[in-house]
Amino acid sequence: MVVLPLSPVDSHRGQWPIAAALALLMLAELIFMSGPSSSEALVWLLSVPPCIAAVASFKSRAFTIPVTVASIFVASFVVRLFGVSLPTILSPLTVAETAACLVLTAMVVREEPRRSATWSVGSLMAVSVFAAIIRDNWLSSGNYNEVLGSLVLGFLAVGTGLYFRARDSESGRLIAAAVTDAQKEERIILARELHDVVAHHVTGMLIQAQAALEVSDDDPRAAHRLLPGIVRSGTEALGAMRRLVGTLRQGENDVATTDLAADVISTVERTRELGFETRLRMDLPEVVPPELGRSVLRLVQESLTNVHKHAHTPTLVDVEITRTPAGALRVVVADDGRPGELNQGGYGLVGMRERVDLLGGLFSAGPRENGWQVLAELPLEGKK
Repeated sequence: MVVLPLSPVDSHRGQWPIAAALALLMLAELIFMSGPSSSEALVWLLSVPPCIAAVASFKSRAFTIPVTVASIFVASFVVRLFGVSLPTILSPLTVAETAACLVLTAMVVREEPRRSATWSVGSLMAVSVFAAIIRDNWLSSGNYNEVLGSLVLGFLAVGTGLYFRARDSESGRLIAAAVTDAQKEERIILARELHDVVAHHVTGMLIQAQAALEVSDDDPRAAHRLLPGIVRSGTEALGAMRRLVGTLRQGENDVATTDLAADVISTVERTRELGFETRLRMDLPEVVPPELGRSVLRLVQESLTNVHKHAHTPTLVDVEITRTPAGALRVVVADDGRPGELNQGGYGLVGMRERVDLLGGLFSAGPRENGWQVLAELPLEGKK
């Protein structure tokens, strides 16, 4: 089973606007040249790899810097050899090459480790100086404007990358703290479940022990007949503790009775009252352990809550609780609406996954062909 991970920052969000901007810059250069010569066309084509590398850097930066450096290096020799003149602004590179280098600089500073980012930015600055020497004959002309412009643009790109790096770190810390708080809250409330379940069994043991004590003098055999019930209650209490200790997770609104079917039907009815057409199919065993019933109810409640909050225009919600041949309860909650962004990373999914894992079950949540689905399988015998 696969669970969608939480993503603190989606750095791919600006990929396509950057691609569109670079494409427009390259088109503007082509229009500006108005019938370029073969050498000018070659230099223009050599600015394509840096632009592609800049767009690719949003997903992978394995070869972006070497490709960019090599392209600028070759283009510089072509410019010097054929005396090509292309539009430049504050840089010895073409406008598209300059924009690509700025994007790459910002991305490596934002995403890469400090040592790797330093080498990458240094390589881009070095190839820019090399281009100034080869393309504009900088050493002999003494024209420092474009080199100074490159430095200013480079520092701006580095500053932008550092800003986003700090923002990403802060966002990651906030999300980690939020997940920890969500886990702590559910553990505290599941501790109440542990108290309720164990107290139920221990109370039964206490009553039977008191009864045995009362009749032990007059009827020792009657007291002996009560001992198997005490042993059975103790065994059930230990089993419940084994399944619940360590999970300590639950939501405040998860108030379960001893009738799982009635609780699920009540939860589904509340969903219908909110205007969602909901189909329910249940095939429950005669006896469901209380701690397992609470977990099943919690999964249904949290899944339906996600539908209310995050699904876009759902027309049908399916809730299915059935037994599997392997001796487990399968819980499936699926809708046919478009999943919202928060639905893919909500903290409720963290709680459901942890609850199912600690009970020895399997859990998955994610988009399907038409809508969103939560699926869990919980063993009826508990975690071994």
